[in-house]
Order: sequence, then structure tokens, then C-alpha cells
Amino acid sequence: MSESTNDPAAGADEADAVRTALTEALGSDDYDVVADATDRLPDGEEVRLVSAAVRGRPNQVASVAFDSAGTVRPRRELDARAGRPLFLPDLGLPAGRIAVDRPAVVIDPPSNTWTLPKCAVQKETVTVTVPPFGGPPKADVYLLADTTLSMVTVLAAVAAGSTAIVNDPSLGGYDIAWGVGNYRDFPIRAGVNSYAFQHQLSPTTNTVDATLAIGTWTAAEGSDGSEGQLHALERIANDPAIGWRPDSRRILVWFGDAPGHDPICAAISGLGADVTEASATAALAAAGITVVAVSTTTGFPGGLDDDPTVSVFDYTGACPVGGTPGQATRIVAGAAPGGSLTTGVNAGAIVATLSALIATAVSTIGSLALVPTGAIAEFVTSVAPPSYGPLAGDVEHVLPFEVTWSGDRECGDKDQVFTGSLDVVADGVVVAGKPVTVTVPACRWHHSVEMVCGEQRPDRHEPDDDCETVVDGRYATAVTIYNPTSCPIRIEKRFAALVRQGRPVGREPDKQPARPFARIVLEPGEATMDDCCSLREVAGPTGGPLVLGVLDIVADGRLEVTAIHTARGYGDAPTGASISTRAVQPRRA
Repeated sequence: MSESTNDPAAGADEADAVRTALTEALGSDDYDVVADATDRLPDGEEVRLVSAAVRGRPNQVASVAFDSAGTVRPRRELDARAGRPLFLPDLGLPAGRIAVDRPAVVIDPPSNTWTLPKCAVQKETVTVTVPPFGGPPKADVYLLADTTLSMVTVLAAVAAGSTAIVNDPSLGGYDIAWGVGNYRDFPIRAGVNSYAFQHQLSPTTNTVDATLAIGTWTAAEGSDGSEGQLHALERIANDPAIGWRPDSRRILVWFGDAPGHDPICAAISGLGADVTEASATAALAAAGITVVAVSTTTGFPGGLDDDPTVSVFDYTGACPVGGTPGQATRIVAGAAPGGSLTTGVNAGAIVATLSALIATAVSTIGSLALVPTGAIAEFVTSVAPPSYGPLAGDVEHVLPFEVTWSGDRECGDKDQVFTGSLDVVADGVVVAGKPVTVTVPACRWHHSVEMVCGEQRPDRHEPDDDCETVVDGRYATAVTIYNPTSCPIRIEKRFAALVRQGRPVGREPDKQPARPFARIVLEPGEATMDDCCSLREVAGPTGGPLVLGVLDIVADGRLEVTAIHTARGYGDAPTGASISTRAVQPRRA
């Protein structure tokens, strides 16, 4: 016989009785003691419960209770004498909910109004301040348990502490809904497994229903060591019957003591396709589910992360035997952000561990992003960084985002107004936002006229340089502007000087902006004029050395514009004058 060194040995007779009872219950004397708990009856008598598992078969478990004299007693008898369930941990957890005011997430600036004509670009820094416990106000917490036989002591402890778990005061500031389910394994047949996954309760805020569902967990079946949790994980992610609330953060709290078969092939499950670690992880990520995993000490040495090929005799001949150690670590990392894996948890620590992990998961923000929504989304070309996280829930976070807005819409006959918002999205839930309005201004009419003013003479300092912008002479330009419509037309005038005082300042590769210098309104039937004298504000003196550039007459209606160019020879004996006119064809932009 092989047995653990922690096998009770209070006395030879007592130890013999326990060994005999465990051997009979297990059908083997090659076992390890996996739990040894003590409790007291009302009269002060100490009683003990010893649990053992056959080596290599963690689901082949038995428990033996005995009194202070070392006599084996039915556990129900001792519970009846005590008037309560014995051998459950003293959790010391409170059982009341405390209402907590939730602080608001702040976004600065709190709103935006942009005017974005075609190709315009605007940049802004948006700062999001997340106060402590300022994450998503609603969370769905789904408790998923391994209920195979090796989990007997852990399940009993969770059942005893379920009220404390769901009423944890640290969750008082949140709207928590609780879902419940459990898993065993395939194949499903008498004497092996009654089911592979049992969905018991969709997320509900009724904590009584949640504790009742947890209380139905019974440790049984399982057969070989590896279990069917990959099927359970994929179902929880994909099955609409699970009932996740659409506006809540989704948290799966999963605890067990063994890795999962990989793959669970269609031949053994009867499903339409194989279930693998990769398919289950991808489903969890797509559904936005954060996984909080707890590995207990009641089964495999490595728990959920152990080698899934070690004990797979139920699958031999039916499915390929695969998978590698580290399943739970990879699943947690591949699901939605903010998850965790805790290992080495025994029955005495399971409830306190679950409570702490749930509180942390609910308050922690796995990923926080700034997301444009509504009609303004098309104008946001980049947000940097794309997201922040994970973010601890018990401290303030000040998070800057650099947002680039770009005009990408063609103008129309009227101003186009688009509304929407920049939303702060934490783990798929909108926790703040600011309204945004983007206006694409109506098309305007551009009447572009070349202006040539002043005198061009040979350069005495460089007589051999025959390069010239215009031929030698004296030039003037007049522009007539007439409103032929029945509506007033607003006009803005801009001028880009390319030659100033005889010196080229806009010859390629040099460039010059068109600078605004006048605004007027032409009533129906009114006319006005610009000439070289009008340009002095933006071009300087225009009666001396040559000034050349582009006059842009920008109007909210179509005008009749005519350019009149005159020229004559320079000097004391000028040649004859010339005059030309042209109608300016406007461009709408």
C-alpha cells in the first residue's frame, strides 16, 4: 500500500481504521490523502474527515469521517448530531451589500464643434480621467465549476460560502448579475458522465437564485483525469441561451483541478466540429469575455495547467490525444483583457480567493479605448494610442489620447452637419462620452484672376541675363464683379503675391499663401471692382516695380467676373498701349 505522509496517525488503531475504510471505499490501497479536516460537535467532541484519491485517478475519491475514538462514522450521522454541515471552512466573510456612489469618468474637452471642409485636418488631445472604481457599472459574473468527483471538498466549501460571495460589500458600487454552470466530461453514458456541460442560471441580479444554483453542485463522475471544460468554455461564449446582458462587462470565473481534453473530437461529443483550446479561446475573445481561472489542489499537481495527455483513457481510440501543459494560462491570456490565473487553492481558501478575484476583476478595466460613434466616425482618421489597459480599479488614471480629424466629404449646395460622439469604452461598455458636431461647409464659388501690376524694366546690374517674368513694359489689371442673381452674395477676397517689387517670391519650389484682405456683400444687381490699387494691403506698393499674383474671389454664389489687362512700353517714350479682357470661369469647391 502507498499512502501520503499526511495520512492521520493519531494512534495505530485509529490509523488502521481509516486506512481500512479508505481502501474499501476506493477499491485500492494505492492512494494519496488530499484533505484532512477537523470540526467539533456541540458537546466539544472533535471529529475528523479524511479524503483520499487513487493515484493517477483524481476523480476516484472517497471521504471517511470518524469520531474522537477513531471510530468510522457516517458523515450524515455527525452532521445530524451537530445540527449543521460539518468540515466546512470558517469563511469570516460579511454577508451584506453596501450601496456605494459611483464616481463619474470625465472626458476633456467635454464637447467639440468642428468645421471640416474637404482635406482639412484638425488635431486635438482628449484626456480621459478614470476615478477609482470608475469602470463599467454593470458586470455579469458567470461561475463555472468542475463538478467531477475530485472536487468534492471544494464544491462543499463554495456552496457554504456562496451567500458571502454574491453579497461581497466590495461589489456594492456595481450592478452585478450572477450566472451559474458546471462541467464534467464526455463520453456521456451511464456510469461515466451524465453531461459534459450544464448551464444552470443565466446572469441575474437575484442573489438567492444564484446561491440556490450553486448549492445544487454535486461532485460525481468524471472517470479519467482530464475534463471537458473546453466544450463548456466554447458554449458559454457562443450559446445565446447563456443570456449575457448586452450592456455589461462579461467575466467568467472558472475553477477546477484538471486540464481539459484537447481536442474534444466530434466522434466522442456528437457535435458538428471538434472543440480545441484554440477554438474555445477564440470564442471567448470574440464574445468579449474576461476569464478568471482558479486552479485547486484536489486533482492534478499542476491543476488546470497540467498535462492534458496524462489521464485520457476515456478518449483512447475515440479521439486524438493532444494538448500541452499551460492551457489555462493561454486561455486567460487569449480571452478578453483583464483575466488572471490563480493556482494552488485548497478548499479552505477557495471562497476567500473567489471573492477577492471577483472584486478585482469587476473593478479592473481590461481595455479602455476612445471610440467615435454616429455620423462623425468617418471624420476620425486616427486615435493614439488605440487603448489603455489593464487598469487597476482602486486608483485614478489620467489617460491622454491624440485624435486626428480629417475632412473627407465633398461640399454640397448647403452646409452638411454631422453629429455623434467620442465614447469612452471600457471592456465593451460605454462609461463616458462627449457630443461632437462636424460641419462640412457648403460649396463656394472661386473666381481666380491673374493680376499684373507695375513696371518691368531690364536689370541694369545683370545686362546679360535675359530671363524675365513678363516682357519689359508697364502693366495694370482691373477686375469687374457683378451679382446677376436675385440673392445677396457674400464675397471674400484673397491674394497670393508671386512677384513682389520686381522680385519673384513664389517661383517654384517657393510657394505663397493666398491672404484674405477684404469681405463684402453684393446685393442683387450690384457691381464692384478690384484693381492694382486694391492690392496694396497684401502686396505693398503696386505702382512701381512689377507685382504679379493670383486674386481669388470666393463667393457663396456665382458671379460675373471680367478681367481687364492693359499694358504699354516703359520709359519716357512708351510704345502704344494694349488692352485685353476675359470672362473668368468660376470653379465650385
